[in-house]
Amino acid sequence: MPSYEQAVGFWSYTHRDDELNRGRIRELAQRIADEYELITAEKIRIFVDKNDLAWGTVWKSRIDAALAGTTFFIPVVTPSFFKSLACRREVLTFSGHAKSFGLEELLLPILYVNVSDLDADSPDEVKSLIANRQYVNWTKLRLEDEESPAYRKGVADLAERLVDILERALPVASKNEQDIESNEPEESALIETMVELEEAFPRWVEVVQEFATTMQAIGDEAASAAEEIHRSDARGGGFAGRLRVSHQLAERISEPVERFHTLGIQYSTELVKVDPGILALIREASRQEISAEDRQMVDEFFLQVKGAVAASRANNSALHEFSESVGSLKGLSKAMRPLAEKMEFAVQQVLDGQAIMDEWERLIDENNA
Repeated sequence: MPSYEQAVGFWSYTHRDDELNRGRIRELAQRIADEYELITAEKIRIFVDKNDLAWGTVWKSRIDAALAGTTFFIPVVTPSFFKSLACRREVLTFSGHAKSFGLEELLLPILYVNVSDLDADSPDEVKSLIANRQYVNWTKLRLEDEESPAYRKGVADLAERLVDILERALPVASKNEQDIESNEPEESALIETMVELEEAFPRWVEVVQEFATTMQAIGDEAASAAEEIHRSDARGGGFAGRLRVSHQLAERISEPVERFHTLGIQYSTELVKVDPGILALIREASRQEISAEDRQMVDEFFLQVKGAVAASRANNSALHEFSESVGSLKGLSKAMRPLAEKMEFAVQQVLDGQAIMDEWERLIDENNA
């Protein structure tokens, strides 16, 4: 096996899943690391504790580097995984960086428990990203005794898979390193990337603006319904009065909720599409000598990006408040539950996206420092 630098893996899982499985998820990470060392005579360090300060330090340095060909991201996928904001954001962040380097294979999911709607066309962008990778199915092996031949072979196969991926990734990572060290200008490629982003980015901004407008309209209707329920209670309308108001509200917001749901999907889809290009543009702009005119164009684009990041962050509190109010609507009637679930899904897509955008801002600021 070619040697480059010590391989590193980031083990992404929910602690509750590990507790429910009596610590076997964390134990699996160690078994894979041991098997990897056995078959390669080289160590792989797998970070499993996100509370460890080293996780954050190494994570940042690895995903920033074109040498990331030795960095694996291994999400242990369960239904709870997709409910974890931290886990979802890790997938989105790593995926964007890996794709911008041409190293998508370094995202290696392990399907630990079957998950509904886990396919490439899922409206949930995180599920879609996971499904588009060649994940390892561990749903049956997790039920095996850890010392059984089937379990031990599964561990060995996973370690071999890491080795195979590393062998294919190293030439790409090596080229990335050479490109960074090269003094040859690639201004045309840089500007070409910018032109593509200038076309795609405004489409995403339009989605963001319509999303906010639609959310406000739904929120106004919900507030009006809350006032009507209060008046109905004061008149002694009881549960029947509440149910009537709930049905009326469901009818009024049915159409805007459908649009809201669609916009949430469009938001995350467009964001994931532009993410690798923006990451690549930030890196290239920091290392290439370009004309003053083109530099101004790049800098102006980065200002637009940072403005969008700031606007999105400013809306986060409103999104959280909206999400909480939507949760309370579920109990009003059966008619409201599916609408509330669609709204929660849409809000989740936007909240996920903040991690991607925060990365843009961080890299722009660091490269301009």
